[in-house]
Amino acid sequence: MNLKKILLLGASLESDNKGVNALGIGAITLLKNNYKDAEINLLCVGTPSIVEKEININGELVKVKTHYFSKYDVMFKGFIDVFFNRIFKSKPKLAISKLINESDIVFDINEGDSFSDIYGFKRVVRHMFDSKLILLWKKDLIFLPQTIGPFDTFIGKKLGGHILKRLTKLYVRDVKAYEFIENLGIDKELTIDMAVYMQPQEVEEVKVKPNTIGVNVNGLMYLNRYKSLEGKYDNYPYFLTKLVNRLLDLKFEVLLIPHTYNAGKPNDEDDLVGIKKFMSDNKDLANKVSFVNKDYSAQQLKSIFAKLEFFMGSRMHSCIGALSRSIPTVGLAYSYKFEGTFNMFKQIECVKDVNYLKKENVDQLINEIVEFIEKRNEIKDVLIKENNRTQLQLKNIYS
Repeated sequence: MNLKKILLLGASLESDNKGVNALGIGAITLLKNNYKDAEINLLCVGTPSIVEKEININGELVKVKTHYFSKYDVMFKGFIDVFFNRIFKSKPKLAISKLINESDIVFDINEGDSFSDIYGFKRVVRHMFDSKLILLWKKDLIFLPQTIGPFDTFIGKKLGGHILKRLTKLYVRDVKAYEFIENLGIDKELTIDMAVYMQPQEVEEVKVKPNTIGVNVNGLMYLNRYKSLEGKYDNYPYFLTKLVNRLLDLKFEVLLIPHTYNAGKPNDEDDLVGIKKFMSDNKDLANKVSFVNKDYSAQQLKSIFAKLEFFMGSRMHSCIGALSRSIPTVGLAYSYKFEGTFNMFKQIECVKDVNYLKKENVDQLINEIVEFIEKRNEIKDVLIKENNRTQLQLKNIYS
């Protein structure tokens, strides 16, 4: 099928969450590799506007337009436009309706894990409205690899199942999602997270010393500001302090790396704020530990990961950035989604749950991490092999 215009949903190129950006750039890279001449547009919720960005895809600058619409456009006005089209045969009048109808096909990554109840009822319903609007306009809708479910609410289960059964194609990125969908009797395909397709962009100013271990400090967990998460990450700062000191005792260089952050306008879970708080809490480490202190894109951060000896992180896409460059990695997991992704790299044993971590278990956890570090050459060999996987062929959807 010769596609001229592709619409991508659930992606962002401007988020403070570099993982969401990595997903978006990875998806665009895959789409351009499959449909070289197609124009790609993004549909996002935000202040109504059109923003054009240039992305480096395989050494070529590709222009991508992000079309921002309000939640009111997506969840109300867009459906009214469909209603008038169905009842009175009127032409699409709204900009959002025209964008959808001008597209040959629609792909959706739902921010990787937002077609689920992980982040609450409101978020999953909003993403379901995106999908339903596309389906009402009778457009082919493909879900690119992502986490699906769990759905703990009645509406989530019913509306989620309704949409999943009407997709042209469904890809999932983890086994738990795969097992969940089995119960719905829906065809699906298990494949790797889109972020692996994003190519790194060199950052000359960041010099990574030999024998450096990278540690992603998760601001949400370190700053621990959410009452709904009370008690879950209380010992995360204690664990990080002991971990970094142990790495220094083993004569490694330590580089602290943020992955969800904005150096100019930090949010309540900003990784860089978390790093600075860590450094303030551990003043004795000031001359022993370095950290990334500027805003870098997802592609630039991926080039930094590639220079490390070993990496560990609690932002899943920071781990994917390292794993996809064959850097031995430990996932300090807060969600089951880590297991599925690490399993795709044959590294599920390198996932360590840090939810409700107790002080008396910290030394054991660090000892287990050190064992992985000692086996880093063996792990790297496995990753090199796994990263030679065949790229997903989206054209097969229509073969």
